[in-house]
Amino acid sequence: MTEKNPVMLSFSHAAVGYGEKLVLRDVSFQITKGEYVALIGSNGTGKSTLIKCVSGLLPLEGGEVQICGKDLRRLKARERARMVAVVPQSYYVDYGFTVEDIVMMGRNPYIDLRHRESKEDREIAEHAMELTKTKQFRDRLYNELSGGERQRVILARAITQQPQIILLDEPTSALDLHHQIEVMELIRGLNEKEQITVMAVLHDINLASRFCSRIVILKDGKVKADGTPQEVINRDEMESLYDMKLFVKNNPLLGKPEIIPIRVMDEIPASRPKKIHVICGEKGGVRLLEQLVNMGHHVTAGVLNQGSDDNEICDYLGIRHVEIGAFQPVRPENQAKNLELMRDADAVLVADIPFGEANIHNLDGLEEVKGELYVHENVVNQDFTGGKVQERLREIKKNKDVKFFGTSGVNEELHK
Repeated sequence: MTEKNPVMLSFSHAAVGYGEKLVLRDVSFQITKGEYVALIGSNGTGKSTLIKCVSGLLPLEGGEVQICGKDLRRLKARERARMVAVVPQSYYVDYGFTVEDIVMMGRNPYIDLRHRESKEDREIAEHAMELTKTKQFRDRLYNELSGGERQRVILARAITQQPQIILLDEPTSALDLHHQIEVMELIRGLNEKEQITVMAVLHDINLASRFCSRIVILKDGKVKADGTPQEVINRDEMESLYDMKLFVKNNPLLGKPEIIPIRVMDEIPASRPKKIHVICGEKGGVRLLEQLVNMGHHVTAGVLNQGSDDNEICDYLGIRHVEIGAFQPVRPENQAKNLELMRDADAVLVADIPFGEANIHNLDGLEEVKGELYVHENVVNQDFTGGKVQERLREIKKNKDVKFFGTSGVNEELHK
């Protein structure tokens, strides 16, 4: 612990659960002042359980938890509430409280029989409403607000507590996209401007990557991974966490990694895996390449430009291919390497891609390939060469049987 970055939350072999059932068995990590940390994990891994423990709703069954250097077990409720505020997934009230009433509840840890509500308390609540843009409807009934407005009010209440730490339990799960981003931007602003330490349970890994400086993954009752979004969000870690096929890609605008879900159910595995070479480009082969790999085939690909979607998916899936520079045309020497890659292929597929003068050489020499040749039926509709594609296909057909396929028809042929 340093003077500049004191430890605000410390978990050492923490065990938490419900009665005799432990959900968390051995959780150890620390959060320092000013950090914005996301807790990630599949359902039932104990993310919300950890929040409930810190907020005093569940007892600590083993290990140690410290809040601002103080033992959690020795903290009284009022003392803990002055250090930690909680923003739940949703909050409902049975009575007709106004927005201002709800926000003022954040001062409860400081108000008792000896310390009545003061002008300072009102000023603190006023500042919280200004920060969360809730001041304009301070006199409206809380229960009449939209979901996004309610979440901002609960965030204002948390700020009014003047905590050093804010705990967020799935704060955006019931909100539409607009209000999700709005709430997350407000929280990040508080974190950066007010130096409030934040620990947030989030289901959306992309939101966590975008807004949080650090991600802690919980699995099997303990910490599975802990690091920056760039360190934690990778294919192996994410596929293991979510038990599904997905694609991890860097968002160029945000400079953060994002996941793109692909599938939960696998394709029907090939009874006899084949060597399949795919001629593609731009983004015409992305779905086909992933599908063939998922079926268990041994896949290679043709000449691809750096930066194209097809090139990225090949790099991601470990598919051998011929790479050339961005916007460079396919030259005969590139096609020679392409033909060498497909030399032993059982089947060569020409994907649904447009052909122009820059990539027409992709079709050179296909009449000599050993394997079966499949061409997507839409290729002839994307001929931007003045007829050279159809001319090449006619030449190929003189020496080679060409089979045309649609969106899914090739699978049936390959399964034969």
